[in-house]
Amino acid sequence: MSGWTTCPGCGLELPASGSTPDPRRNASPECRQLFGEVQGFELNHIELVRDDHQLAVAAYAAQHASRDAGGDIPPTGVAYALVGLHLALDRGVPGVRVRAAHQRMGRPDASWPRLPAPTSTGAVTVFDVATAGAMVDSVAGHAQAVRAWAAVVWQAWAAQHAAVAALAGRLLR
Repeated sequence: MSGWTTCPGCGLELPASGSTPDPRRNASPECRQLFGEVQGFELNHIELVRDDHQLAVAAYAAQHASRDAGGDIPPTGVAYALVGLHLALDRGVPGVRVRAAHQRMGRPDASWPRLPAPTSTGAVTVFDVATAGAMVDSVAGHAQAVRAWAAVVWQAWAAQHAAVAALAGRLLR
């Protein structure tokens, strides 16, 4: 297999694997595979599961939100991701409590706002996390890279911060 693929969500260019893209995802198969490797690294380190896993999941989901209003990606996934980023980055809620908040959010309903994706969701990607953590076996590098990635993605969604804060406040009273 030769050539490269470009992830439609984050713009990451990776060597093509020949895998078929999943039309329900706004990510290349290669980007999804790399994210799986990052998650595998996290799952081997309890402190990463406790402190950074939820942030990584939220950053990936928010960075790969569909920019097409008619896209196949449900807006509810974006709402969960952005509420997670808001809680962690704006309110300083630890990862395990963000996970619990997501569980308390319950099932989505029609009152949740549709949050249009920004044109760009930042230059930091899952590749930066992989090269700082899993590829060099560095827990500290992984944690630092996840936080930097999440901050860049959250900043890219600045136009939606007020709507996300309102949704979090309403759902998590």
